[in-house]
Amino acid sequence: MKLKVSVNKRIKDNKGITLIALVVTIVVLLILAGITIASVTGEKGIIKEARTAKELSEKAALEELVELAIIKAEQKHRNPTIDNVIEELKNNKVISKDDQVNKETGSIVTDAGYEITGKLDDYIGKVSVGDNNNTTGGNTSQGGNSTEGGDTEEPPKPTLPSTDDTKPYLPDDNSEIISNNPDTGIIVKDSNNNEWVWIEVPKSIYTSTTTKTDYTAIETAMQTYASAYRVSHKDIFYSSAQHGFTNAEEYNNWKNSMLSSVFENGGFYIGRYEVGTDTVRFSKTDVLTTPLIQRDKYPYNFVTCSQAQTLAKQLSTGGKQGSLLFGIQWDLVLKFIEEKGGKTQSQLKTDSSSWGNYYNISFDIKREQGLYTTAPTTSGSWNTTSNYTKPSSTGVILTTGATDRNSTLGIYDFAGNLYEWTLAYAVNASYPCSSRGGYYRSIGSNNPASGSSYGNATSSSTDVGIRSVLW
Repeated sequence: MKLKVSVNKRIKDNKGITLIALVVTIVVLLILAGITIASVTGEKGIIKEARTAKELSEKAALEELVELAIIKAEQKHRNPTIDNVIEELKNNKVISKDDQVNKETGSIVTDAGYEITGKLDDYIGKVSVGDNNNTTGGNTSQGGNSTEGGDTEEPPKPTLPSTDDTKPYLPDDNSEIISNNPDTGIIVKDSNNNEWVWIEVPKSIYTSTTTKTDYTAIETAMQTYASAYRVSHKDIFYSSAQHGFTNAEEYNNWKNSMLSSVFENGGFYIGRYEVGTDTVRFSKTDVLTTPLIQRDKYPYNFVTCSQAQTLAKQLSTGGKQGSLLFGIQWDLVLKFIEEKGGKTQSQLKTDSSSWGNYYNISFDIKREQGLYTTAPTTSGSWNTTSNYTKPSSTGVILTTGATDRNSTLGIYDFAGNLYEWTLAYAVNASYPCSSRGGYYRSIGSNNPASGSSYGNATSSSTDVGIRSVLW
């Protein structure tokens, strides 16, 4: 009996302890639950902290993208603007819609919902990142580093992409990069606002020399590389009247300078447009004005081949030499267009009607800034190309860059419009000056881009203009 009572009592006692423990456990669990809920959802809860951490991470990533956009804008533009940064942000898909940009305030709302603010005036400076619709002026990213004395270092100079085959350089210290894509054309603007396109001449073509002074081997390699486009004209001296060189030695020194530069750098620059002028030229007695390689200028015609070289030299900048093209350079441009511009040899050397300004072709021009004339004489007038259709069987001269149709890789009017003087000898004692490229009164199949013509040392006309290179 005592054993039974003792057992029952123990059982009864155990039941009492279990209920108390259960109540205590429930209370503890409720307290823990409250603490857990508070720690998760409270002002400083885990969810809030996680959300904040996520936002900070996103902002940090955004700042890196902004900084990258600034760096790229600085590489392309000497004095970048908010528009330049916006362009880079769009390229990197940080922003995509025009209505997300407020150019008046410099505010950019990204696709992730954050707002970037900052005025880009004298220098990129700071770009602050804050919450959407609530700019906090918090973290900043800068385009340059500060020294201990508080002075800001110079922003990095723009650079161009290079390979073992080609190393394009900037014409001068204040050059601006318009396009740095080697597949569609590297285009730059120098400090005089003249525009140039880089012509790649791969260093890998030189299999017989590694020195920049082996001029014969360099020229031979170039001729072999561009052999499809060579004509009978030769890069040799004929007379001082031809291009203004005093003698053969001066001419050859000029050519050797070009050969060395092209060999070393894997290319050279060509004027994006035919050399132009702000003033219409009607005769060879007109005053020689400043030559320009800019869009929407009147073609610089009515010049002799010697005058053309003098004007081309004036386009020198930053220690780089302006000049007319040697014949081999014309051939190398054609080879470059074949390699990178999608033009076939037939379009370059058989019939260039599809991309040049020729008598036998009709095409549309829709640019208000462009001009044309059908009578380029003292009585001729220039008219806007807005909604203009050039008729076939009509010779029309266009201002520089009048239509994108007549361009490739950023180079305009290399086929047709005006013949262009070169430094080659036409192998004709009576007409020693060589010109290339066809002109507006010719037919694309008779005078393709590779085509050649000639003139005497004193001749000038409305049909022949200037193209400059820079090395």
